[in-house]
Amino acid sequence: MSENNRPIPQSLQEFASGDESDLNVVAPWVGPVVDPETGRLREPIRGRHLVATSVGWPKPGHEPVAIALNEAILAELYVRPGLLAVCLGISENNFNSTRSLSIWENEEALKGFLMSKPHLAAARRVRELMFDWEGANWECTETVELPTFDEARARLDAIRPPGRSSFASPSH
Repeated sequence: MSENNRPIPQSLQEFASGDESDLNVVAPWVGPVVDPETGRLREPIRGRHLVATSVGWPKPGHEPVAIALNEAILAELYVRPGLLAVCLGISENNFNSTRSLSIWENEEALKGFLMSKPHLAAARRVRELMFDWEGANWECTETVELPTFDEARARLDAIRPPGRSSFASPSH
């Protein structure tokens, strides 16, 4: 049981279908394509680019380690070549689900970030620190509005495999 006496979901589907009505944008859209005054695109993004999303549900009791890893990831992310925009949100209602949305110039730029030392250090510990996690990316040819967490959730729902998560374990 969790600290608020709710049973902990036992599958990725259960976590993903959790209530995120309280999703709080903790790091609003920033990046070279974002107007800092409006938080919207300066102008449409034309040509091929990638949108990436991830969501994880952190286990309680690992906050100091998770915070340190996340600080290193964000320090790398915000200056990463090829990053066009990024936004982060958290839902306390849904077991502190932590969502990211980012826009990248191309697949190489995204892969460069994913293979960076801070990201790899966190990825190596994800099973220890998270109840579950999922991510995806998709190619776009023109973006006139920034993507939304609802869109990201729908895209993840569309590709999520059925059945137990690879994270599932008796201690889950």
